[in-house]
Amino acid sequence: MKTYVSHPLIYPYAVEERLYQRRIAQTACSMNTLAVLPTALGKTVISALVAADILYNYPGKRVLVMAPTRPLVMQHRDSFQRIIRLPSEEFTLLTGKTGAEYRSAMWSGPSRIVFATPQVVKNDILKNGLTLKDFGLLIFDECHRAVKEYAYTEVAKHYVEVSDYPLILGLTASPGSELERVRAVCESLYIEHVEYRSDEDEDVKPYIQPVDVEWRIVKLPIQYQPLIDILKGALDSNIKWLQSRGYLKSVSKGVTKKKLIELGAELRYNLEMSIEEERGHIYQAIMYQASALTTLHMLELIQTQGAHTLKKFIERIELDNKRSHSMIVKQEYYIHLTQLLEGPCNIEHPKIQLLKKILREQLKSNQSSRILVFTQYRDTATHLVEELNRVEGVRAERFVGQASKIDDKGLTQEQQATRIQDLRVGYINTLVATSIAEEGLDIPEVDLVVFYEPIPSEIRYIQRRGRTGRKTAGKVIILAAEDTYDTIYLHTSERRVKRMKQVMGKLNTILKPILRFRVKPPPTPITPQELFNIYSRVGAKPEPLTSEKKLLSDISRDVSRAERAIYLKILEKGVMGIDNESLYAEMEREGYSRSIVTAALKRLVKSQHIKTQTSKTTLQIKDIPGAKVMTITVEKILPHAAVVWVDDKWRARLLPENYHGPRELIRKNGCFKALCELYRDSGVLCVKVRQVIEAI
Repeated sequence: MKTYVSHPLIYPYAVEERLYQRRIAQTACSMNTLAVLPTALGKTVISALVAADILYNYPGKRVLVMAPTRPLVMQHRDSFQRIIRLPSEEFTLLTGKTGAEYRSAMWSGPSRIVFATPQVVKNDILKNGLTLKDFGLLIFDECHRAVKEYAYTEVAKHYVEVSDYPLILGLTASPGSELERVRAVCESLYIEHVEYRSDEDEDVKPYIQPVDVEWRIVKLPIQYQPLIDILKGALDSNIKWLQSRGYLKSVSKGVTKKKLIELGAELRYNLEMSIEEERGHIYQAIMYQASALTTLHMLELIQTQGAHTLKKFIERIELDNKRSHSMIVKQEYYIHLTQLLEGPCNIEHPKIQLLKKILREQLKSNQSSRILVFTQYRDTATHLVEELNRVEGVRAERFVGQASKIDDKGLTQEQQATRIQDLRVGYINTLVATSIAEEGLDIPEVDLVVFYEPIPSEIRYIQRRGRTGRKTAGKVIILAAEDTYDTIYLHTSERRVKRMKQVMGKLNTILKPILRFRVKPPPTPITPQELFNIYSRVGAKPEPLTSEKKLLSDISRDVSRAERAIYLKILEKGVMGIDNESLYAEMEREGYSRSIVTAALKRLVKSQHIKTQTSKTTLQIKDIPGAKVMTITVEKILPHAAVVWVDDKWRARLLPENYHGPRELIRKNGCFKALCELYRDSGVLCVKVRQVIEAI
């Protein structure tokens, strides 16, 4: 029988008791930890267990959960709310769509768990003076990104500098296979210990579903050979030019893409460092390097993707203004290449027919199957959707990122969410995805994952493979073209996955504890009375989740309402102002949270309606030449104007466009003081209310 985690801040029956999760969580509560687990083994659950422990034992501390994308941040928020037994207002979601005033208020607000993208956190640290001093735990999901200038590195650095006792948890399924790279990630996040689990670990085995990985090799059609010969000839020509001038060394196995990219970076650095007279030959070398890289890419496209994708790429470079592309288009071989692509070489890659056969067989054996097809390129994804939808029983859609390119519109995050939901409920059964589906997104369980091409990255290989075999046995099929870049990448990724396991075994021998200037504070757990108060508010089951769209709409509405209410309160006090704590107390009695009030105050200050001091908030009286303080009393409201008395002496007309103040004051017998100007229009006395300064 299943047993479940018992913890004061974990909902009953919310988390299945798993020994490896408990062990990793215990370690992560005491030192900065990198948790490396295969996909679907519950990295989010582990982070929630650690967060619950910190929140329970240190009631004055908060938790920050970060993930690279907005959908993934929302996914974490939803998961934590289903696990951690706290009221919904204790969970705050901050993304690029959240207004700056509200973000600022929430950072200083009372909510215990904040979910945010790292870029938002970094920006608020740099621009808005955010400090993470009161956070007892920072969680970095997909933490293998924490290298070089990525926002994670700066957030971690700030946190370690300001926190009395920093505690960091990094999560990933695939940190990389190079020791130095993984070590750099650990150093960026101040990691002291690595908890690594693989499919072979005894405490993990009971929860792992078998995944069968199969290679399917195809032979390229002979019709592609003329295209390959032309492109290899053009590539050799560019390489020889670079080698003859000493930019590239001759190597027995040929020049790789990595070497060409490194050369490009070196040439651009030399260009920056050189004087004007030396730049001509460097520019020329950059042209040949870029041309070689583009030609190599075209060669890879015909071998691994086919004529359709190569044609689409060529159409784009013809529209491009890059010099290196113009150099290619003007070459004699290019005309021959395009003619062949329009003629005898314009046939489908054999992978397409094989893919159709695979899907046909899969759906024949299980009509309710869900299938995920990965490909590197959008053009291929579009073409595959067209071809697969010709197969009986296949209902396929494309799944790509948000960026739009020439003749290729991306998907918004809302459209992405819709397609994932369509796959979940069965409106579609096949998703043809680019790399956007590899990492993080909550894609439903699939029976079959197909790699349209192998990839050399062990990180991406593990992410793709992890999309199946979560709850039931899964299958992965990798398509590869014989004697092409496919077969090179096939063996490269396999070799790197093995090396990653070796790297994980070495890390704990080289990582060192970070220098903390204070000892870990003793726990001061939530009292029984406080727990009782929490339970009386949330019950024994999680509250219904709120969508981000509704959450942002509710926030905007509440801030606007609070803004009007605060302004009226300050007007009632006049130039004397209102005590800040009294204002917060009054607004809280009326149902406004402190963070909403703070956000509303920031808006009013920004719009120059008020000014805040340490203890008091007052009106910001504007210097308006010619305007004088007058008392306005509303006599009656007309369809397009109001009749008012000015200083109880003059009867005047007030037009909507001449009134700058709260609408609530324009009512029968309403009375207020304002900076005003009088004027006549066709003999009728009129008044301009430039600024209201006191409600009477």
